[in-house]
Amino acid sequence: PNPEDPKAFTYALRLAKEKDADIVLATDPDADRLGVYAKDTKTGEYVAFTGNMSGMLIAEYILREKTATGTMPENPALVTTIVTTNMTKPITQAYGVKLIEVLTGFKFIGEQIGKLEQQGRAHSYVFGFEESYGYLTGSYVRDKDGVDGAYMICEMFSYYATKGISLLDKLDELYKA
Repeated sequence: PNPEDPKAFTYALRLAKEKDADIVLATDPDADRLGVYAKDTKTGEYVAFTGNMSGMLIAEYILREKTATGTMPENPALVTTIVTTNMTKPITQAYGVKLIEVLTGFKFIGEQIGKLEQQGRAHSYVFGFEESYGYLTGSYVRDKDGVDGAYMICEMFSYYATKGISLLDKLDELYKA
């Protein structure tokens, strides 16, 4: 199943409604892409997130948490593709993170990780994503990782839930900023 295709969520959404789940996640068979649905707390309906929506949420969360905890590396860099949302620019600017845009395809994000490592302390990779549901929070692999993305979505959901904020509320906040 392709997590970009709503049909891939047919059975999962049916079960989510039955169990009153807050989020629904699905990967493709090799688990390198992640699709997300989140329940709208106002309507009770499930809303599909695009790769850009999930990527922005993860990017802002990582940058905010690394800044707040003092774990942001020197000269941090976030890598996206040229067709990924332009909303990444204000997010990276707000946290003083260099935005690197590469050609379409996660292989170019992976290639950039290697280049950053070769440059030494010039810039440190902190996150990369593409609009086609690919995310990577670390430099330990050079390809998108749906399991890593799922972990981050769950961590974010839990964090915001403790503050009474839904993922859709946080997304609306990012749109307004």
